[in-house]
Amino acid sequence: MKKIYTLLTVFFASISLLSAQTANIKGTVTDTLNKQNLQNTVVSLLKAKDSVLVKFTRSDKNGNFEMKNLPAGNFLLMISYPSYADYMFPVKLNENSAEDIGIVKLTLKSRLLQDVLVRAKIAAVRMKGDTIEYNADSFKVREGASVEEMLRKMPGLQVDKDGNITAQGTKVEKVLVDGEEFFGDDPTMATKNIQADAIDKVQVFDKKSDQAAFTGIDDGSKTKTLNLTLKDDKKKGYFGKIELGSDLRNRWNNNVMVNSFRAKRKFSAYGIMSTTGKTGLNWEERGKYGESNNLEQSEDGGFYFSFNNDDEFDNYGGFSGEGIPTTWSAGTQYSQKFNEDKQNVNGSYRYNKQNTQGSGNSVSQSILPGSIFYNRESRTAYSTKQRHSVNGTYEYQVDSFTSVKIRANGYQGNQKSFTSFTGETLDNNGNKVNSLRSSSAQGDNSSLNSNFLLRRRFKKPGRTVSLALDQQQKYINTTGFLYSINQFSDKNTIKNIDTVDQKKINEVINSGFYTRAAYTEPVVKNLFVELSYGLRFSNSESKKLSYDRNGVEKYENLNDTFSNNYKFYVVTNSGGMVWRYNNKKVTTSAGGDVAQANFQQTNILRPSELNYKYTNFFPKANFRYKFNATSQFGINYNGNTRQPGIEQIQPVRDNTNPLNVAIGNADLKQEFHHNINLNFNSYKVLKQRGFYSYASFNTTANSISTNETTITSGNSAGTRTYQYINLNGNYNGYSGGGYNRKVVKLDMSFNLGFDISVNRNNNIVNTLNNNVLTSIKNTTNNNSYGINFGTNKYKEKKFDFNYYSDIKYNSSQSTVNPQARTSYYTHSHNLYLNITLPYKFEFNSNVNANFRQKTDLFTGNNNIILWNAYAGKKFLKNEKAMISIRANDLLDQNRGYNRYISSTVLREDTYQTLRRYFLLTFTWNFIKNPGGSAPSTP
Repeated sequence: MKKIYTLLTVFFASISLLSAQTANIKGTVTDTLNKQNLQNTVVSLLKAKDSVLVKFTRSDKNGNFEMKNLPAGNFLLMISYPSYADYMFPVKLNENSAEDIGIVKLTLKSRLLQDVLVRAKIAAVRMKGDTIEYNADSFKVREGASVEEMLRKMPGLQVDKDGNITAQGTKVEKVLVDGEEFFGDDPTMATKNIQADAIDKVQVFDKKSDQAAFTGIDDGSKTKTLNLTLKDDKKKGYFGKIELGSDLRNRWNNNVMVNSFRAKRKFSAYGIMSTTGKTGLNWEERGKYGESNNLEQSEDGGFYFSFNNDDEFDNYGGFSGEGIPTTWSAGTQYSQKFNEDKQNVNGSYRYNKQNTQGSGNSVSQSILPGSIFYNRESRTAYSTKQRHSVNGTYEYQVDSFTSVKIRANGYQGNQKSFTSFTGETLDNNGNKVNSLRSSSAQGDNSSLNSNFLLRRRFKKPGRTVSLALDQQQKYINTTGFLYSINQFSDKNTIKNIDTVDQKKINEVINSGFYTRAAYTEPVVKNLFVELSYGLRFSNSESKKLSYDRNGVEKYENLNDTFSNNYKFYVVTNSGGMVWRYNNKKVTTSAGGDVAQANFQQTNILRPSELNYKYTNFFPKANFRYKFNATSQFGINYNGNTRQPGIEQIQPVRDNTNPLNVAIGNADLKQEFHHNINLNFNSYKVLKQRGFYSYASFNTTANSISTNETTITSGNSAGTRTYQYINLNGNYNGYSGGGYNRKVVKLDMSFNLGFDISVNRNNNIVNTLNNNVLTSIKNTTNNNSYGINFGTNKYKEKKFDFNYYSDIKYNSSQSTVNPQARTSYYTHSHNLYLNITLPYKFEFNSNVNANFRQKTDLFTGNNNIILWNAYAGKKFLKNEKAMISIRANDLLDQNRGYNRYISSTVLREDTYQTLRRYFLLTFTWNFIKNPGGSAPSTP
């Protein structure tokens, strides 16, 4: 008995000793407005060193909280409650200490005082699961600044001069406003036109596929997405921006945007009239008029069908900076939730019209076995086009288990274009070609895509069934004329003159239908299996007709060499199984699909038919591990095929450029791609520092490449033809990373990064010299290595400074002629400075400098320093309006430039673009809502 008593005494003494070496902390949470205690407030204790969560609790009904048995050390206590500003302060716990912090008063965000704002800045960035969330008010920008300007200050985000956003090394594909699309799938509509002070939070996350969001089972399919959440007081009333600018001659830039919010209804409208290069609101210039001309269908089974519908005369399908554009654009967006949020409607309409005229020059070098061709070309172009686009989504949550989603988008438009070329080609043997070519075209285009998705969830978690139906259709019809004269000479002797005078009629129809059913079933805890079946019908028809002139201004003689009518029909059946495992730290999956594709190719003009089948296995796997709430690593692999487009298999010669003729190949096989991606990111919220890295590698079997032949002697020396063929050995990869940090003492943010790109491309290069054919398999390696650096600093009502630089080393070498190696450096610098002056004056300067090393071929000076600036004065209530004088290209150095390197061609393009001009501009950011001031009338 004494022994038992002694053991119990020692045991309880040990417990008492251990208890005495732990700390406790308690307090009470209330609000400053109603003086009420706040129930269920989240109280978190974080390590001061790395912001890792140690323990958390919630306050009781009286607002009291207490955490016991805490270790000693330095911590941060964070108290959070919806609609209130986060309260955070340092806490030092000693052994045996019992801290009573007393009453903590939280303040509503709408009534936030300046001293509270300073305290809240420590939570400028936080991790919420897989989402990085930025507190918008913690990133100060000038009054009236756009969301895009604010994003440039956020660590881990990069915004280039065109508005493209990169988050942790991955391009952001979608921008949402309060979780919904804004003007369809038009990313910069929001970032360029919504004011920064309307935003509460900026959330960056990998958006799961609709299927994964529905089933709750991560399928590894992600889309990098940025969501802008509006402040509560901006969701009522309206806000917007008006900008009117002109030089009182031939330059103007006028645009307006209005956003109206009421309860669960949102309405937005915009209009643009501009001759200053503001041509639209999309990132990708070819998407200015709705859908891209390249329609690419994908299915979960791993098939990709590429429908390249560019008309052969559509040399300037979208404005890419070449020429002087005049643009008219307008659109409306409407969304509303009703029936207790069970139904949601979201739709938009856009109209675009653009006239573009310009000129340019090109210098190129064609590398061949034993010889090199040099080419100089000048061109002028004019185009006009317009398009009406619509986009709509309807969602209906029938009950807690069943939902329906319907999406549709389409457009209808027309275009006209005229282009003329003059050129000279010379090789090292004295062969010379003088060329003159002009082409014109006009036509119509339209597209309609729709999707229906029915999903059903069962009572057993993880058991679901879904049915998807997709329809796609696209139509292009153009009529044009081609006139070309090519003069071939040997030194000073003219040997041949080749003339082409033809009428071109092109008609392309693409249509497809796809249905897929999927079923998911939980097997054991955290383990699921997904079974699927898909059926796709894909149909393409391309009609290319060329008519020679009969001598009396009529084009009636069909030219069989350049004419064809071809159909490409594919039926695909696919079935798959994927196993998925999900828990708090690990998400992984492995499986694949088996698909059988039946191909039918029909030559209508020259009756023949080709049928063949493919049976493919498409493996896929992914793995993601979360080290903690702020760090994770991911890797995924995917195998898929890509079918040749109809323009690649259609057996017809395309003489749009008679010196460079393309030939289709009906015997092309499908490509098979192996792609692997890795990524790692870690962000220390309270330290305001982060690191990210990424890598991707893709190798292709049966890659669709070219077999090209150049005539190097005789009456056609300098003429090139190429045909699409399958080759192996092609690959491409890229890698990069970055580190960003806020230096509190300097109140500055810094970021440093790197990027690497490697590409290998194979093709067949032939030369025909005196009827002797020399053939070589050419391998070209294009590599680039770069580093980048950036920093920014902001002083409220004083200045805003931002600097970013990028340095790259580029190299290219082909086995066809190893001595013709090209290597050069490029470096670019962007300096942004905004200064707030007394009496509400403001000065803004933006310098974008690009420097390019000269090479043996590219000897011209193509260094460009583009300096844009404005000086203005703010007025009206809250400084919402400004009168300014804006200067574009103060140094008058701007010129279009592009350097292009392919397997056997090195080319440098220069072209006409906007040069120096000045605008007198009026800007008014107006707002009317309960949280803001009523708009004033200028």
